[in-house]
Amino acid sequence: MLFHLTWRYRDSSEDATRRTLAVFAQWQPPVGAEFQAFYGYADGMGGAALIEVDSAETLTRTTAPWVPWLAFETTPVVPINSFAEISADGMAFRDSV
Repeated sequence: MLFHLTWRYRDSSEDATRRTLAVFAQWQPPVGAEFQAFYGYADGMGGAALIEVDSAETLTRTTAPWVPWLAFETTPVVPINSFAEISADGMAFRDSV
């Protein structure tokens, strides 16, 4: 399952930033998590990623190390062609009622 993941720093102090960078330097994504895109915001206040995971548990393992410093929002995403087809199916159902 593919997710759009965003985060904002809970604490952007120098000490928190220093600790976050130290942890990041040693961190590896868990098995079953593949980052397709991984970006930091230019304003330094957060970032965004596209991550494919094999389960909700893997997504939780991916974010768990960062909870003291980062507030996450995760949104499942689908390819636009699938989204359009599913939307059309939903519309057809509504029209049939």
